[in-house]
Amino acid sequence: MSEISERIREIEAELSGLPTGYISKKCINGKDRFYLQWTENGKLKSRYIKESEYGVISAQVDKRKKLQDELKSIKETPEGIREQNLKRKAMRNMLNITGTILSEDQAVATVKNGEITECDEALLPLYLKRTKDVEGWLASRAIDAHRTNSRLLKRALRLRGADDAGTALAVNAATVTDRYWFRPEGSSARYEDVRFKENYFDTLALRGDPGGFSHKPSRTPELTNTGSYEKCWRLIDGKWWMYKSGNKNEYFSELFIGILGERLGLDIAHYEMDGEYIRTKDFTNGASVNFEPISALMDGNDDYSDCFNVINDISPELAKQYLKIVWFDTVVYNMDRHTANFGFLRDVKSGEILSMAPNFDNNIALISNGPPSDKTREKDGLIRFFREFLAENNAARQMLREMELPEITEEMLDACLNAVPIEPDREFVKAFILNGQAIVEELIHSEDITEDEDPSMGLTL
Repeated sequence: MSEISERIREIEAELSGLPTGYISKKCINGKDRFYLQWTENGKLKSRYIKESEYGVISAQVDKRKKLQDELKSIKETPEGIREQNLKRKAMRNMLNITGTILSEDQAVATVKNGEITECDEALLPLYLKRTKDVEGWLASRAIDAHRTNSRLLKRALRLRGADDAGTALAVNAATVTDRYWFRPEGSSARYEDVRFKENYFDTLALRGDPGGFSHKPSRTPELTNTGSYEKCWRLIDGKWWMYKSGNKNEYFSELFIGILGERLGLDIAHYEMDGEYIRTKDFTNGASVNFEPISALMDGNDDYSDCFNVINDISPELAKQYLKIVWFDTVVYNMDRHTANFGFLRDVKSGEILSMAPNFDNNIALISNGPPSDKTREKDGLIRFFREFLAENNAARQMLREMELPEITEEMLDACLNAVPIEPDREFVKAFILNGQAIVEELIHSEDITEDEDPSMGLTL
């Protein structure tokens, strides 16, 4: 990178942290008062400057003016003009998907018009390793276009016509939970330039807050915040938290299952209430590891046996971790374990798969849609799926038999219920879970297990 390019980058970074506008003086009741004034979305806005902060703000405004003058002078030099042309070319290449996919600042793949021309197989995202479909990978990282607040967000950011790939590219396809991103050809950006450091559109993404339209378009992790529920990322004390909307039963189920999983010693994400929303901390700890959903290998195929076979081929230890997720999902009646809400944690530098990601996203479980009709669980759909899994996959069945699965007790359930600030039908919840655990345990150790006689339920193709 040239000295001119580096200086342009430094100035633009400094300008982003300085107040915009100018200082005006008004005489009110014989006393001079100062205001910071600026134009936002075509409207003049102002903020009163306290006497104690006048010196600091005045110095910042003066510094901004000097930096803007310096930046203008630099951009008029031959090197500055070349830098601007490269930026414009980079924007065109972003649309043509020509550039480099990186993990942090380590090149992973070179892309020309959407095609991978060379790559580092060890570091390549799992989806690209399997398919080499760059546009599909980009699209998989975009916010769900069917979410109501997604449409509002795109309108506020002037992205109404963007497809999924274009939506992701608007923020270089960067996400909070991994360090993969896309740098268009001609750009000199680094990971530090594209990683998210703020989010002015959290309330717009979470609850459709009209105040979100008052913010100027800026980089936001909401454009790559996937999933069907209205949610948002918030940066609190340097840590990202996922906030999600839902109803009382969904909140109870997510909180209770998380606490129960913790008591059982399972690797599970911690959830808590914050006001009227539920939240969980980013389990990648600021993308210190790369999270990749199992959809990278399975697309939408969430069949237990198929997923187990693929994971077991990678590592039997990973397969055991997956079986604990399946076991717990069955016991707590998680109806919505799909290929986007479980997956792997990978080393950023080497690409090695380190473990399954913590169990997360249990809001469509237990009593989320009201208490299931049969607490005995004799005709339970998830237990039927589990039975079919064991009948079909001898390797998984044998592995489960050899594993030391934790035991849920009534006392443990009472303690977990006491820790949740939402009161359900306690006796139903306890009976439902204990009955499920007993049936699952019997299935695992049964010598004579068969699939349902008619698993198709009369459906035809």
